[in-house]
Amino acid sequence: MSASPLGIGVLGAGYWGPNLIRNVAACPEARLAAVCDARPEALEKQRAQYPDTRFYSRFEEMLADPGVEAVLVATPARAHAEHALAVLRSGRHAFVEKPLALSSAAAREIILEARRRRRILMVGHTFLHNPIVAKVRELVASGALGDLLYLYSQRLNLGQVRHDVDVLWNLAPHDISIAGDLLGARPLRVQATGLSYIRRAQRIADVAFFSLHYDHGVVAHGHVSWLDPLKVRRHVLVGSRKMLVYDDMNRDAPITIYDKSVEKDFRQPFHSFAEFTTRIRAGNIERLDVPLKEEPLAAEIRHFVQSARSGHPPRTDGPHGMEVVLILEALSRSMASDGGEVPLDYSAIPVP
Repeated sequence: MSASPLGIGVLGAGYWGPNLIRNVAACPEARLAAVCDARPEALEKQRAQYPDTRFYSRFEEMLADPGVEAVLVATPARAHAEHALAVLRSGRHAFVEKPLALSSAAAREIILEARRRRRILMVGHTFLHNPIVAKVRELVASGALGDLLYLYSQRLNLGQVRHDVDVLWNLAPHDISIAGDLLGARPLRVQATGLSYIRRAQRIADVAFFSLHYDHGVVAHGHVSWLDPLKVRRHVLVGSRKMLVYDDMNRDAPITIYDKSVEKDFRQPFHSFAEFTTRIRAGNIERLDVPLKEEPLAAEIRHFVQSARSGHPPRTDGPHGMEVVLILEALSRSMASDGGEVPLDYSAIPVP
């Protein structure tokens, strides 16, 4: 006998909340039990589409609803910790959009509360549920690119300008989590610089550049911006044998593999000293289409439901979310010191 659908409440029906609402409603293993938002106009937009769902303007009222077994938190980042703790203390499972909290201390408190209550805590790092990212990870792990030398990412657009966090805390969690997934490692130290143009007086960065330094000399560079003429979501991986471009905006062929490298100590006839020491090798270009059987957000919600039902920790659990927060804190400290290098210490993350 199959379990009944998990009753889910969604807190926040603003920018991202409607995407969660839509995917919960479409999930066969879940039931959209409730939606909560303090703004009447946000609720009205959803009410007509989901007549069997209960709508609340007060969070406390939704938490008193016996039909709500788990809550997805999609409120502004500054409220994530408060709302996640309230959900867990009410005895419900919690899914929290990234970042888990705005400090590692708050993230640790949320993790410990989830463990005390024996409830599932999951953080919304949607790209780790994307089969395209999984395919890139597979190619890296197989050695198809050779030894990975470095990678860089670009996450750019004109807007959406946030007022609760800077561009680093808003956009970089995606690329930090993807880099960690592809490398299977944590950065040892980081650097970042930020630029403020839109809100110069508040010194809130809307453009940022960062570097994550891993073991064996591998570096992941990132560029995030709310102030760019192009919408770009791209990762470039440079290996010793081949190079790969993952372009999330290219729906037809999101992965391109370039059979290119620089070979050292070339021993064929040469015409100059430079040609003797290095030679460029350029081969075929291969474009891969990775079918999306379902929307990554749908896969993420289904994974959360399955974790809540089974009790097994989700892939992006509390410690994973806290790791990203620790990296963001270190990047912020580096940005405040004009790009100084900041080492990372993960010892505060609670162990199972």
